[in-house]
Amino acid sequence: MILKMLPKRMWLFWLLLVLGLGLIFYLVLGRGVDSTTTQQVLRREQALARAEASNIMTFFQMFGNSIAVFAQLASTEDRNANLVRNMDEFVDQWRDSGLIGGILLTDKEGVVQFNSNVLGTRDLGTSLSDRDYFIWAEEQSKEGEYFVGQPVVSRVGASKDKVVAVIVSPVYKNEIFTGVLAASVQVKPLTEQYFGLLRISDATRIYLINESGEILFNSFDEKTLGLNVFEPAPDRPFWGNHDLIDNFKSAISTSQEGRMRASYLNTISGNMEEHLVAYSPVLLGSQNWLLIMASPAKNVTNVTTPIYIRQTGILFLIYLTVLLFGLMVYRESKRQNKLSE
Repeated sequence: MILKMLPKRMWLFWLLLVLGLGLIFYLVLGRGVDSTTTQQVLRREQALARAEASNIMTFFQMFGNSIAVFAQLASTEDRNANLVRNMDEFVDQWRDSGLIGGILLTDKEGVVQFNSNVLGTRDLGTSLSDRDYFIWAEEQSKEGEYFVGQPVVSRVGASKDKVVAVIVSPVYKNEIFTGVLAASVQVKPLTEQYFGLLRISDATRIYLINESGEILFNSFDEKTLGLNVFEPAPDRPFWGNHDLIDNFKSAISTSQEGRMRASYLNTISGNMEEHLVAYSPVLLGSQNWLLIMASPAKNVTNVTTPIYIRQTGILFLIYLTVLLFGLMVYRESKRQNKLSE
């Protein structure tokens, strides 16, 4: 009844105005809410990446210090009868964690002379003189230091043929270098234990790469372990986005964290997909690793769409209320004019 009182042109104008404003607010608010939520997710993801990187660094610092102390024990320096017992006790203390493979002691030539591991085997006589950690130890001038070696495939003990990070400390006798004490940390169980809980959603993927770009951990696809993300290929994570790869390289060289929205190939679906990516450096003395967290951007869209649809609906009701109020005012004004005549 009220609508009949309004001229058709004005009624059409109001309708188009409400619909137009509704569409504008849908687009503007939609982008605004999506952008705000995206930044919130990126900041949260960055905080999680930083926390996980800090956890890994704390573990290696604690473990490295324990190896440095072990290397300075009298039994280690003298290689006496207590050495094997101390090494076995060290392994027993860590056995339940599933993180270490064993601990060994070499001579000054890098040949394994003592070895204790979770399997109880000894595996003596293997040369480790070509490993980066032995070369580092030879060049040191004092005891009490430790070194985290490049992740390698183990040659001896319980971790044989598995990827390990070896933590070593030089051993001295009367200030003369006599070998290295080395303990292997298995990368796979370590990353699974530390990276298993902190994530944005179940779709969040966590990667750990070394300074060369080789994948040490991939929470989504173990087949990519050992592949180099810096070498472009469609079977590798982050393929198709050179800017993202450049950011990773810069983060490793400068020890700076970062976050961004980036599109790259999903190696499982074969499609280019947008992701929210945050990364944080893992500083291990001479080693610089990079922890990367990536969540599909569509998850954010799924969360924000209902929000700005509700907001647009509320605004539409407000403008509809204003329209009806205007019609009532128009009707009342017209009635007053008739009475005054």
